[in-house]
Amino acid sequence: MTTRIDDHPGRKPAPSSRLDHSSDRLSAKLDQTPLRKAAILLVSLEQPLASQMLARLDRSAVEAVTLEIARLDRIDVDERRAVLDEFYRLGMRRLRFVFEDLVKMDASDIRESYHDEDATTWALALAGASRATRDHVIESLGTRSAEALRGVLARLGPFRLDDAESAQAELAERIRGLQDLGAINLPDPSGQEAILV
Repeated sequence: MTTRIDDHPGRKPAPSSRLDHSSDRLSAKLDQTPLRKAAILLVSLEQPLASQMLARLDRSAVEAVTLEIARLDRIDVDERRAVLDEFYRLGMRRLRFVFEDLVKMDASDIRESYHDEDATTWALALAGASRATRDHVIESLGTRSAEALRGVLARLGPFRLDDAESAQAELAERIRGLQDLGAINLPDPSGQEAILV
């Protein structure tokens, strides 16, 4: 009977190859918390941009990120690249988001973005939007909100295209703000599903 070295009781198993070990370490690092990602992002950006980003955070968030920065040891090159790629990809998604991209948003994100008190703005924006966008938004809302919005749309009457475009721009910016707060997820912008940054 042949006994392998690793079969002896009390003996530690042979270490895996250096490549396997670094691969495991990297995959663990790439699956980091948002706080660690924020810390890596801030130390990776140029100082003026990092300062601008910190200035947008409240005091407790700045303290948390600063503490996480202090805890950072060595940042793996691939981990830094993954964080920066995600940042730029989300930035492109935000930058290119337009009102018509609502047609690809999840119903729950549309409900989170819609408020009954803004029904007139939504109606004006939808009046100038494609039929598919209008239908998707209305179908995504709860019954009461959908009926109220349909009523405002029916009473809208003639409108200027400039006013509809202004309403769309206003709502798109509000929706981008919700993305910034982490309340919703923006879809890939129209025709940009395969953007490479």
